[in-house]
Amino acid sequence: MTLPSRSIPTFCVALGGLVIISALVSSSPASAHAIVELNGVSAVAGKSSVLTLEIQHGCLTGQDGTTQVIAFAGKPWGAIKPAAVSGWTSLSARLADGGQQITWTSQGAPQPFGTPMFFPMTVRWPKSAGIYGLRVLQVCPSGVTWWDTPFIPATASAPAPPLTPLPQVQVLP
Repeated sequence: MTLPSRSIPTFCVALGGLVIISALVSSSPASAHAIVELNGVSAVAGKSSVLTLEIQHGCLTGQDGTTQVIAFAGKPWGAIKPAAVSGWTSLSARLADGGQQITWTSQGAPQPFGTPMFFPMTVRWPKSAGIYGLRVLQVCPSGVTWWDTPFIPATASAPAPPLTPLPQVQVLP
């Protein structure tokens, strides 16, 4: 599957009330996918459980590796608390629109292409049943790539998406 190149002229990061805006442009498509794994536990409206966000691989071969992964959850999502990941720092911040931004930043060398990344977090699921997605941003020294092509939502027994990049979750009543 080939994804089109995407150019993102501005990018905001909220850090403890401070908003940083920087210009970032992706000159080439990336091939990573953001996958949601529920680890065998159903997402139940209003309850909490662990969600693991998997980035299957770093930036394109020949480029420097991934330096940052950012997930955006919309207003309906409850509190999200990222778990510690060795070699990465995390920050969770509420956005002005009521959504949340969860940012992981590499503290060492960028994550190389052939190495998957796993970012677990405890999530309070939205109060209503339905399908909810995360927008995921993978930051590489050469630019930024959004993953936003829908497929199927994650359930307790199946991760999402298996082949396309917008991770979605089916929240049960």
